[in-house]
Amino acid sequence: MTYTATICVLALVAGILLKPGPAKGDWISDRELSADLSTNGIGLERSRATIFFEPGVLSSEEMIAFADLANQGILDVESYLVADSLDPNRGGGRKIRYFVSTQVQISHSNWRAIYLPLAKVKNQTAPYLHETTHMLAPCNDCPMWFSEGLASYVQSYVSEHTGGYDGGIFTRRGNRGINQDARRWLASDRGQAVVPFLGIHGEPPSIDWDRANVAAPFYVMAQSFVKFLVERVTLLKLRPVFDAKDFDAELQSSTGKNAVEWKELWLADLSLAPASATR
Repeated sequence: MTYTATICVLALVAGILLKPGPAKGDWISDRELSADLSTNGIGLERSRATIFFEPGVLSSEEMIAFADLANQGILDVESYLVADSLDPNRGGGRKIRYFVSTQVQISHSNWRAIYLPLAKVKNQTAPYLHETTHMLAPCNDCPMWFSEGLASYVQSYVSEHTGGYDGGIFTRRGNRGINQDARRWLASDRGQAVVPFLGIHGEPPSIDWDRANVAAPFYVMAQSFVKFLVERVTLLKLRPVFDAKDFDAELQSSTGKNAVEWKELWLADLSLAPASATR
């Protein structure tokens, strides 16, 4: 297998886009795809979601089922985040558009819409709750570890407590098993390589394409870290951080500690817990 083919396989397996930078011609752009599906796709309207499907692949029953699932997912994520108290222009109240197509290589979202690979929608592995969380809590000044950790944490929480499915890529046991998974990564060289990027702004080199060695440990540990924060200070106290213009200052103000201090407590908690713990 060539180097390029290997990278493509890793990207397709992953299912969540970090910061896309496809070479021109690799696949259709978001703008082109949304325009094409809006005109030629099959659109379904729900109270909070508009979903456009590439025609000729999914059955009517499959499209209806996912449209209902996505719409309910918005309501469930919003309810958990109490997003209706956030700026209505950045979350609660407005419809979210989803584009489902074979032309989407990796699930991702931007301020306009969510894009999901059709195959992942069909086999119910699409991280639709993760991407919905990004839309409802954009967290523009948040460092990557918090933004991605929060989206993964909320995805698991909602699927475990309310409904829908967890489209997690790097863990299959959601929040119930995330600490055990994080502990295993911490014991490895790959995990140790990304630990310095947790609790700070910035991201590990090669995270966009080296999914197995960089993205996997980073995403798992970021979810574990955010889970630790939510359990210690409650989501209510973390909510102001989502819309803060200065993440670090707001985290200190809302929780009484900065990210580095919380990171030390999180790592200590992981090291003290028994290896079989799955809390």
